[in-house]
Amino acid sequence: MALQLYDVAVIPVIILVAVLWHYGNRQSYFKGKGLPPGPRPLFFIGNSHQFSPTYLQQQFAQWRLKYGDIIYATIFQKPVIILNSAQSAQDILDKKSSIYSDRPHTVLYDQILGWVADIAFMEYGERWKKHRKWAQSAYNDKVTLRTYRPVQTREVYALLSNFLNTPDEFHMHIKRYVAALIMETAYGHRISTTDDEYVRMADEALAVSTEAGSPGATIIDIFPILRYVPPWMPGASFMRHAIKARPLVEAAADIPYLNVKKAMANGTAKPSFVLSLLKDAVMKGKMTKEHEDDIKGLAAVLYGGKALYTSSVLLTFILAMTLFPHALQKAQEELDRVVGRHRLPDLEDRESLPYLDSLIKEVYRWNCPIPLAIPHRVMEDDEYREYHIPKGSMVIPNIWFMMRDPSMFADPERFWPERFQEMSANEAQQKNPSNFIFGFGRRICPGRHFADENIWLAIACTASLFNIQKARDIHGREITPDAAFSSGFVSHPKQFQCEIGPRSEDAVKLLLGYIDSSL
Repeated sequence: MALQLYDVAVIPVIILVAVLWHYGNRQSYFKGKGLPPGPRPLFFIGNSHQFSPTYLQQQFAQWRLKYGDIIYATIFQKPVIILNSAQSAQDILDKKSSIYSDRPHTVLYDQILGWVADIAFMEYGERWKKHRKWAQSAYNDKVTLRTYRPVQTREVYALLSNFLNTPDEFHMHIKRYVAALIMETAYGHRISTTDDEYVRMADEALAVSTEAGSPGATIIDIFPILRYVPPWMPGASFMRHAIKARPLVEAAADIPYLNVKKAMANGTAKPSFVLSLLKDAVMKGKMTKEHEDDIKGLAAVLYGGKALYTSSVLLTFILAMTLFPHALQKAQEELDRVVGRHRLPDLEDRESLPYLDSLIKEVYRWNCPIPLAIPHRVMEDDEYREYHIPKGSMVIPNIWFMMRDPSMFADPERFWPERFQEMSANEAQQKNPSNFIFGFGRRICPGRHFADENIWLAIACTASLFNIQKARDIHGREITPDAAFSSGFVSHPKQFQCEIGPRSEDAVKLLLGYIDSSL
């Protein structure tokens, strides 16, 4: 979320024009308004210099101590509202979703990098509603989700087999598991390794986009006039980067889509999200270029959102079990008691495993995957708690702090699944991390149920078959990893070591039996 300035200082003429235009139009707009409290801004740049380039969620939490749970700041005169409590986020983003469902304008992503149909950053409107309807029907509908069970089952067996054969490579195994689920359901494309062409293209597109900056907060988004800067101009490295990045973004969207289209024409296409939309478009006679762009654009962003999110949660689970083995032991005792050791748990067992469910909630809470969510944008002036919320404000919910708010979770730094079991049913539902970590209002993740199912299945089966413990050095001494997480849009555990091994010989035989039966 940190502002990306790039090399603006060496483009003085353009910046001067932008400054005079921008400041002249906005300098007095908010004067006299009852704005929420916040840090004091500087002339023109506002609070841009105060936005930390790393772990911004922690800085916002510190601001809460001084300014409260709703804070006003500016980025080059662009108003920003920071929400540091679950109550304020639900009051504003959930209850007033009709005017808080827009996204900050992303000139860099839409017009330069080529993410023309990215539902996550798309402005609120009819096109977004169409995309959301498609995504909901494919990844949130209960009937549709059941059709994915064979793929989910096969891929979780592959994950478990990889844990058994090469446990030290658990990071790559988790990445492969998530990629396989998304690529097959989106394109009908079955992968076996992370070297798969589709995965490679998607990863490259994500990498170059992330390097370009945070959507809505890059210098081009703030000063759109900069998109006309020629790439040869000294200091215009952001434009040179965009020119190199765009073909990678386009390839990640075009190639898998065109392969499905070709297979459909040949009668060899496998069932998938893209195939169903193509068939529907052909049948209804609405296969326009814009419609095709919508289909391939939505399919392309599915990988980025779900892969990064689900991988973060599963790696956090592995880290937590390494550091807190008692939680894994309690989950295994429940699994042995309810499911037994003669079969693997499946999604039908979920309601019968309350401690495992509490453990997964605690994994979500302990390291929420997207600490600051994706910013919203208010579409008209609003009032909240007698504060004025200006139209066009970027609204940032600090989910990271919400999950560590002592008023919601006692001893928040502690990994303690039992906290949810000690709550009343009503309190546990109100404080369920799933109500927060997938976003708010109409912008809540449309694929959250699919992601949650894949996470539950992987964790339940891993806990049933494997022990996870601290690795040892060459002298046999335990290596205790840090509970440390990366900064950035998605929070991943930093690289760590652990030992993953089968609970018993019977566990190995059980897994091999399942794998043989699935071949």
